[in-house]
Amino acid sequence: MAGHNDSHHSSPHIINSARRVGIAVDSCALLTPGFIENNRIAVAPMRINIGTDSFSDNPRLDYNAFYGLLANEPNLTAWTAAPKPEVWLEAISEASREVESIICITVAAGLSASYDSARVAAKTAIETNPRLDIRVIDSGTISGALKLMAMDVTRAVDLGMDADEVEEVIREKRAGLRTVASIDALDRMHLIARVPHTALVVAKSLNIKPVVTYTPDGFKLVSTPVTAGAAQRKMLSIISDDVKDEPTKFIVLHSGAYDRAVEISMEIRDRFDCQFMNVSDFHPFIGFYSGKGAIGIAWEPD
Repeated sequence: MAGHNDSHHSSPHIINSARRVGIAVDSCALLTPGFIENNRIAVAPMRINIGTDSFSDNPRLDYNAFYGLLANEPNLTAWTAAPKPEVWLEAISEASREVESIICITVAAGLSASYDSARVAAKTAIETNPRLDIRVIDSGTISGALKLMAMDVTRAVDLGMDADEVEEVIREKRAGLRTVASIDALDRMHLIARVPHTALVVAKSLNIKPVVTYTPDGFKLVSTPVTAGAAQRKMLSIISDDVKDEPTKFIVLHSGAYDRAVEISMEIRDRFDCQFMNVSDFHPFIGFYSGKGAIGIAWEPD
């Protein structure tokens, strides 16, 4: 598998050549090369660090290799770093071509310094060009939900909305974004989830597959099934309670578990009014903590 998994169905975008707003996102949004190019989106890449190697994230990286390393070398030092202000400044410069309003969307500020870096970059850009209108927005979410938000913003911009109207779309959509995940490897999850390390040690010894949700308040442990099948049923039950029969867009995420992610995506299509489906890798920003084998589902009302 090379690069991000990206299977989906949806109507193609019709690019509005007279856009009023430029878009910049950090690479945790998991946008594919085609989507980035077709929709003229600027991306501020995170840094991925593995052992002594450090490289810039990009949509063509093979994340599956990253998860293989985590599984085969449990003591491997690996982490991701937020885009520095100068990286965000470059993305803002790219997004500002032919427009004077830019929307910068970052992964949840509570989990990453990307938001703070983007704010520093925006301040620098405005000092250089005071006519620029730059809105730095904390998405309050992660991975697949961030991708859904970026797609919503793209549609709003293509409809010719101005920056105020796009911000309103973000506020409305953010309220409906949801994420649930089943964690297979528990060694690092306590570093970002509000779960005591001792509890995760016990869970690992019992082969428990914790199910967690993510909201702007952070990760929350909601269930402790002991099999992957039970974890999957719990996640689908949570979705069912939330969406009922409403038309919904979904993204299924995984860290090195593509076949299982596809299986779950097919069950979602069968059970719910699925208006959009995408299967994608977890970004290493989350995948480092969740470990290989994690499955996540992000969704929002259509």
